[in-house]
Amino acid sequence: MSEKLKTIKELADELGVTKQNILYHIKSLPNKERQKNDKGINVLTLKEQELLEKRIQKKLIAHR
Repeated sequence: MSEKLKTIKELADELGVTKQNILYHIKSLPNKERQKNDKGINVLTLKEQELLEKRIQKKLIAHR
């Protein structure tokens, strides 16, 4: 697999937001089925990460 999958916590830590914030924005993703890693933890594809990052950055800028 060439794609870098990240857990919700990894993405939250990278963006400096809470896991709850990521979970809130996940609802906006078109694909409701989450992939899981070998430990059974939900992971996000690169495309999902990009969509979430854009959405969260937009919200952060709007609140400044």
